[in-house]
Amino acid sequence: MPAVEAVADLRIWRILRASDLPRLMDGAHHPEGRFHHDGQPAFYCSPSPQAAGHAVAPYLRPGDGPRLLVPLRLTVAGLCDLRDPATLARLGLAGDETAVPWRPQRAAGLPATTWRASDAVRASGAPGMIYTARSAPDRWHLVLFAWNAGPGSAALAPAGPPRPFIAPG
Repeated sequence: MPAVEAVADLRIWRILRASDLPRLMDGAHHPEGRFHHDGQPAFYCSPSPQAAGHAVAPYLRPGDGPRLLVPLRLTVAGLCDLRDPATLARLGLAGDETAVPWRPQRAAGLPATTWRASDAVRASGAPGMIYTARSAPDRWHLVLFAWNAGPGSAALAPAGPPRPFIAPG
């Protein structure tokens, strides 16, 4: 049972390579990531341009090419808010699952601990989840598992033109 029951209408942000703009609504392009595996759908986004910049920073590499910051309108009901202890308890989670770095575990051939959280949320039927940033617990992000797919999924739509993303530092 999700903690965020009411319909939320939010402006969210996604950063992607400029060359990937035609696939903006496709979600993650890799078959596995922090909260998806085995080709599961996942759409990673943040509630502000600054939070989106923090989220994408570990993935930036020299020579990547230009990136864009894209505003989106998200309308969704039933997100699981993993900042809420009661939601964690209902999902059978300890609360630390989202804070474990997933890439070293995958490099060692282990399943990512973070997948326990996303798999529990997927099993609940929620279209996505809110989670805190590992490096700053006051910052949060969203990952959607079902979007623009009819009843019970989140609705995403562009909310303005993309603009160049300039990485801090």
